[in-house]
Amino acid sequence: MAKKQVLSKNTNGDIQAVVATDTSTGAVDAGEYVILNGIGVLDESVLPNEISNFVLKDNCAEAGITIGKLVALSSTGFVLADNGSIAKEAMGVALTAGTVGQPMLVAIAGRLTISGSTFAKGTRYYLGSAGAAIATPPDNVANKISQYIGKALSSTSIHIEFGQSIITTAL
Repeated sequence: MAKKQVLSKNTNGDIQAVVATDTSTGAVDAGEYVILNGIGVLDESVLPNEISNFVLKDNCAEAGITIGKLVALSSTGFVLADNGSIAKEAMGVALTAGTVGQPMLVAIAGRLTISGSTFAKGTRYYLGSAGAAIATPPDNVANKISQYIGKALSSTSIHIEFGQSIITTAL
C-alpha cells in the first residue's frame, strides 16, 4: 500500500512531500502530519488525552449498530442500548458503524454532531428502544429504563451527558 503524503514548505521555503501518519507510537511521532485512518476517523492514538478520555474503543457485539445510535457495553462488546433492559443502559453514542467482532469507536460525553438527525434545539433526550434517543421519558411504563441522554444544541448536534438509569413502574 502506498504511503499517504502531504505537501509542506520546509524552513527554506521549498515544497516537499512528507509522509503522514494515521496512528501514533508516542513521542517519536511528535510533529508529524495526521490523516484519517482506514475507517475515515482520527485514530484515538493521535488524539490529545483530554479528547481521547471521551472516546472508547471496543469490539462490536451486535449487528445493526450505525453511526449515531446509543450503545451499551456488554461482556462481549458494544450492543444497541435499549430502555427495555437494565443490562442495556446507554453509555455512549456510536461514532463508527459496527461490524460484529470488529473494533468501533464510541463517544461517552461532550458535544456531538450526528448527520441526518432531527433533534429539536433545547429539547432534553432520553434512551428509547433499539439505540434511539427519544424526547419523552418512558414514565409510568412498567419495567422500562428512564435515562437522560443529553440536550439538543441544534437539529444535528447534542450535548451528551448520560444520567442515572431509573427503572419505571406502571401506576
